[in-house]
Amino acid sequence: GLPLPAGLLRPGLWVAEVVYRPLETELLRAARASGCATLDGGGMAAFQAADAFRLFTGREPDAARMLADIEDLAGAVGTPK
Repeated sequence: GLPLPAGLLRPGLWVAEVVYRPLETELLRAARASGCATLDGGGMAAFQAADAFRLFTGREPDAARMLADIEDLAGAVGTPK
């Protein structure tokens, strides 16, 4: 189910879902259908991983590649993008 009444969703709002899997959630589908701008949890996962890599190794990660890999992995396990 949705974490809030669908009637609260309307154009002009941003809805962010920080769930890593599935990337495409019921909340994001409902928000998009209501005209909201949306953001899934893939970016959060990738950039948290990039920050952790930087902290542990002292090296600069390729965050864009990490994000692409997360999106590919999500698609590979049947999760809608």
